[in-house]
Amino acid sequence: MTQTQTETVPEVVRPGRTRWGMFTAILAVPTLGVAALIALLVAWLFTDDSVDTGVRKISCAEAFAYGGAKPPTGARDLSCVLEAAQNPRYEARFLLRQTEVSAWVAASYPDGPGLRNVQCGGDTEIYACMNRGAVAGQSASVQLEVTYDGPNWSVVRFVAFTE
Repeated sequence: MTQTQTETVPEVVRPGRTRWGMFTAILAVPTLGVAALIALLVAWLFTDDSVDTGVRKISCAEAFAYGGAKPPTGARDLSCVLEAAQNPRYEARFLLRQTEVSAWVAASYPDGPGLRNVQCGGDTEIYACMNRGAVAGQSASVQLEVTYDGPNWSVVRFVAFTE
């Protein structure tokens, strides 16, 4: 038997596919997710998410003047706010000696009405109240609620508003 010589044909070498494409695709999804979370965090940090309730502190002289009264002398813990809505609503809270509450109301509103201790709403804590509608020369109505704060002091809530 005779051997025949065979010619070897060189094989065409094509560049092979690497797995880098698959690796990149697998890493792209979590990377984009992390980038989106970072973008949301940055947006959250730099946006003003405070809610304007329309309530701001004001001078108590302004609040009482709107309701046609003067701030009581001897009041403690006086705080006043304005609710800015369609119609302004002024509110003042303060402590006043129980013996001085009626005198302050009478001096502020000599034409009445005075404090009453019946029909003061459903709150059993309120021992005296007053509702005064707008009087000539004034545009505001006034509500007062007086509650006990110990044996000598009362908490007074003064609200002046336009109806």
